[in-house]
Amino acid sequence: MKKQNKVKLIYNPVSGGGKILKELDKIFEIYQEHDYIVDIFRVSKTCNKEEILKNIDEYNHFLISGGDGTINSFVNILKKNNVDIPIAILPTGTANDFANVIGMPKNIEKACKKILTTEVKEIDLGRINNQYFINIASLGVFSTISQTTDRTMIKTMGKLAYILNGIKEMTKIKKMKIMLESEEYSVVTDVVSLLIFNGKSAGNFELAYNAKLDDGYFDVLLLKPDFMVDVPEISAALATKTHLEKNIHSVKYFKTKFMKIVGVKNYETDIDGETGPKLPIEIECIHKGLKVLGIS
Repeated sequence: MKKQNKVKLIYNPVSGGGKILKELDKIFEIYQEHDYIVDIFRVSKTCNKEEILKNIDEYNHFLISGGDGTINSFVNILKKNNVDIPIAILPTGTANDFANVIGMPKNIEKACKKILTTEVKEIDLGRINNQYFINIASLGVFSTISQTTDRTMIKTMGKLAYILNGIKEMTKIKKMKIMLESEEYSVVTDVVSLLIFNGKSAGNFELAYNAKLDDGYFDVLLLKPDFMVDVPEISAALATKTHLEKNIHSVKYFKTKFMKIVGVKNYETDIDGETGPKLPIEIECIHKGLKVLGIS
């Protein structure tokens, strides 16, 4: 008798306004049709997320429903426990940057069918000090926008909440003096933002359009404090997706596998939309460090 496959469904019932709750039966139906047993783990403020590690050898893959923050938290648990099980993503968060980067359909039925009909692929994974990130690590104004946007607003307004808060935060931009060291580019400079992409997008804006998920490199964008004088040129380049090729004075773009960043203060970072470690930091691209289903 053929042994049935098992999958662990991890879902956040409040992520993206509770979208997943209307889709649970459809998920069970599709997985059952493919001879899977579905175990569930419901994410809550009081749950012990480490419980996902119980009987982990029984599972073919983990099916994670939620936004980038939910995915990040469970990838960190897996990697810190040296677990190499494949993951699959159902895009039920607000921005779903990582799900968009790997091309997951927003329709849950289509997403499940894609997951179940594709092979496992290995993609890069970011490490910042002792934490991991799947899509983006950042420092400066974009980190502030993510961390200060009211969670209730996000639930009711979605991406618009980030945009409105972004306008407010842009009026109180502060420069940060940092020392950045990498093989490709080293500098002591003032910045207002530093974005380190493993994926391509931040807030569904594809800023790192040259990035590849399995090339072993990060795509780094650095924005200097005098960027206001370059706003017309930056805006035109963003509109035509040429900002990575343009030699704009206040913007620096480069690729790297590893870098160190030290600040005159212990500035906070943001990883996948959640609070990350404070400076100083070491950032490493782990080549093909994460197994993912659903990438066509």
